[in-house]
Parts: sequence; structure tokens; C-alpha cells
Amino acid sequence: MTENCNLKCRYCYEGQEKGKRKFAISNITALISFIEREILESAKKEDKVIISFHGGEPLLELKMMKNIISDLDKISAKRNISIVYEVTTNGNVNEMEFLEYIKNREDFRISVSLDGKKEINDLFRMTKCGESSFDKAFWFAKQLLKTKKYPRIRMTLTPEMVEYLYENITFFIKEGFEMIVTVPDFFDKKWEQWHLVKIEEQLYKIYGYCRDISTEPQISLLDQTSYLKKVGRCFGGITEINIGCDGLLYPCTYTVNNMKYCIGNIWTGVDRVKEKKLLTLYEKNNEECFGCGLESACICTRCKFLNEAITGNCTAPVPIICGFMNVFYRFFRNVNTNSLKIIKQ
Repeated sequence: MTENCNLKCRYCYEGQEKGKRKFAISNITALISFIEREILESAKKEDKVIISFHGGEPLLELKMMKNIISDLDKISAKRNISIVYEVTTNGNVNEMEFLEYIKNREDFRISVSLDGKKEINDLFRMTKCGESSFDKAFWFAKQLLKTKKYPRIRMTLTPEMVEYLYENITFFIKEGFEMIVTVPDFFDKKWEQWHLVKIEEQLYKIYGYCRDISTEPQISLLDQTSYLKKVGRCFGGITEINIGCDGLLYPCTYTVNNMKYCIGNIWTGVDRVKEKKLLTLYEKNNEECFGCGLESACICTRCKFLNEAITGNCTAPVPIICGFMNVFYRFFRNVNTNSLKIIKQ
């Protein structure tokens, strides 16, 4: 939707100084035609097509988003194909208008970026003026709960936040949120071994808390399938396509604006030659991972673009991810989370 953002989060992998580009209104017709031609046309009636609005902060361009959805709704009805719309927002802009817009819709999955209690969240998530972002975002998330939209809380985990992990997750559970996804910031260069030790301690505390309460919160950190299930190969660019503000196509959010991995555009479609090259890339093995018992479940095996974004080499595993995998392997080996509901990241 846009590269711009109204916040200035310290850990943002897109950098501190955001671009100002946004998707051009004049290109919406081409965008809708591309989606219908390349995606909806190949979908079966039983398929569910997911359209995700990404940023920057997508709600900065709420008017454009509504126009795009209006066109897609018509195509969805015509082809009898279900579309689910996903939005991840910081909840600090156009929140009232968005709440009114989705009030009578049941086809939205909404994630609100909040990292914990106010004093912890505001260590990293602040406005461009350096002010708190918590109050608006938390109010927005609570309004979604009240209207039974059941938002997903998306927490970024940095090394500085490790010791507050249990405190933050239980805070959201006590406030009524039952879908909490924690995403480690693997781009942070400050990770050390003691952080992993601390995470393991926090996991047992979170598990104990969730086991003993009457509700059944969905906590990604307690999801065995996120860490121990065989991941398979990536199909970015085949089953998932990311569209940049300029209408160019990419296989993954990590590759947007990297022309090395551009696979086409909304006017002429996907370049099938480049698509085949992606499949060759996905088949490459990480030689360093040979002999590791967790290789088949590790995201470093699957996500070549994440490897390259962090290490500069698509087949070089990210050391901190290896550490995380070992922590979760030990944790799930020692506890039984089968009684808890689980969700994927």
C-alpha cells in the first residue's frame, strides 16, 4: 500500500527513514486485473484467497484500500470465490474510520502491533515525535475485542524484551486477548547466548500460566507446529506474490524493492522463466545444516530470502535462529502442550 509509516519503531527491519512512495491510484485497474487474471482465475471454488495489505502502515491509505476491496468484492461474488483480507496495523492512524468500515464485515483478519505493557511497548514503538504509541493502539485493539473481531496481538521480541516476555504475554491474556503471536527480531545483532537461556526460562513460566487458567489462549510460542513440524520448501512467487508500490512483483516481503528477485509486474504478469529460477533456488541445500537433527523443521532450511537478508548468503543459516530452534526443541521435549490451542505465526 505504502512505504510510509506514522511511527518510528527502533527495530523496524525496513529502516528508520521510510520511503514516501505509495501505490498509485492510476494503477488500481491494472492491479485488480492482475489479481483476477493471475490469482482468482486459477483458484478453485473451495479455495480461500488471502489478500494482505502491507506497509509501512497500510491504514495511512485506508481510502485506497477500501476502493481496492470494493472491486475485489465484486469479482469474488462473480466467481464465487472466498477472499479473506488481512491487515497488520499499528493502530495509531484512521482507527475510527477503519472500525466503522469493518463493523459489518466478517472477512477480515486483523493484527495489532503491540509489544507489551505501556512502559515496555514504548521503549521501541514510538511516534515520529518520540511520543507513546501504546494508548491509541491498545484502545483500538480493545474496541476490536468489544465488537468480536478478535484481533491477533503481534509482539516483536528483541533481546531487550526477553526478560519481560512472560509479563507481556500474561498482560494481554488478562486483558482478554487470546491470540498472541511473538515474532523474534532476528535482524537484531545484539542477541547473545544468555538471551536464549532466559527465553527458555520464560517459556516454562508462560506454559505453566496457560495450563492453569480457565481460558484457552492461542500462544504462538507454545505452538509445536511452528518449531518442530517439517517445513518443506518455500513457494514464494508461486503460491504467494508480493506487489510493490510501483506494481512490480516479488516472491517475499523480504525481497520487495530488490530487483534481483523481481519476477514481473501487474501489467504483464509473472515472468515464468524467473519463476522457474526461484524453484531452483528453493531446492538448494544449506550445507552447514547437514547432520542437524532439526534441519527439516528449521526456517533457515525453508526461507532462503531471510538467510540472505541477514547473512548475505541464501544458503547460510542464521546463527540466532539455530539457537532458538534448540531452545524450543528442548522445551517441547519436556512439556506437553497438546491440551493448549495453538496457532501458526
